[in-house]
Amino acid sequence: MEKTDLTKNQKKYGLLVVVIAGVYLFMRFLSPILSPFILAFLLAGYLSRLTKKLPFRMKKPILAGILLLFLVALCLIIAGLIGNFAVQKCKEIADRFPFYEDTVCGLLGNCCDFMESSFGIDGESVENYVLEQVNVFAENLEVKILPAVMNKSVTYIKNMAGAVGFLVVVIIAVFLILKDYDEVFSRIKENEDFRGSLEILRKIIIYFKTYIKAQIVILLVIGLICATVLGIVGIEGGIVYGIVTGFMDTLPFIGTGIMLIPLAVFQLVAGNYWNAVIIAGLYTVCALIREFLEPKLIGDKVGIWPVGILFSVFAGMKLFGIVGIIKGPVSLVIICETCRYLFTEKEENDKEDS
Repeated sequence: MEKTDLTKNQKKYGLLVVVIAGVYLFMRFLSPILSPFILAFLLAGYLSRLTKKLPFRMKKPILAGILLLFLVALCLIIAGLIGNFAVQKCKEIADRFPFYEDTVCGLLGNCCDFMESSFGIDGESVENYVLEQVNVFAENLEVKILPAVMNKSVTYIKNMAGAVGFLVVVIIAVFLILKDYDEVFSRIKENEDFRGSLEILRKIIIYFKTYIKAQIVILLVIGLICATVLGIVGIEGGIVYGIVTGFMDTLPFIGTGIMLIPLAVFQLVAGNYWNAVIIAGLYTVCALIREFLEPKLIGDKVGIWPVGILFSVFAGMKLFGIVGIIKGPVSLVIICETCRYLFTEKEENDKEDS
């Protein structure tokens, strides 16, 4: 009896290893090719269901296409507004650069005078040394770092072109899929062989819905906190900074740091030390809020422990790079649901045979 139970467990563990290996190979080699069409199929399904709820009398593919174009235009407008805000702030920083330079030199001089009066250190020598190191850094920046960045500009352009091409393929695929979506989906539902695949797909859709809702909640929480704190401390345009920071936080590879860290540095340079400390603390609080809320909001709704979602994000980034933020949790959902379906199906078949 013990031998039979051990054999069953061995089969389960072996099946689990096969599923994990299959999901890894799919995510590593096939997902880059199939991802635009999978995304297009999901979007087509969402738009198809959405058109049924709208009161407009229009052919479904046409109405769904109009909705898709509206969503794309809305995303482009939001991206344009954020980009315009970033360009304006960069221009303001460039215009005020002489002021920042004078402030830094004055701050350095005061620090050196304090060191000389308190510890007897030659303040002028220290100041000259620091300025010399700054000049060396500036020369290295000009000679080494900037050319390296320019050399990679071709890679950046290729990546941007790849992203644009990806979106174009998705949009075209959505239009093509919408024409026959109902017929194709009904055939898939009628086929018993696809029952398990549809259940797994349903769980993945639930995950994506939960993920998007979680990001919206986190965006609102972090945006509200940042806007409130920056407005209270008297930062010029603090409310706008807070809202944009919330949007930036929805991009995990960018995060709140791209807004709050430079803002804290500028406040420090301007001599507003308490503001710099408060903004640095705000950055820490925002990071903790995301780390706490994201696994909690996603894990509880999907049926996976929050620590499992956190682990999948970490493992996904290690295995797949930055896209692992999405691929990791999706892989975990696929593995869990596939094993759950296979093991449940096998147990039910065993009961029927007995």
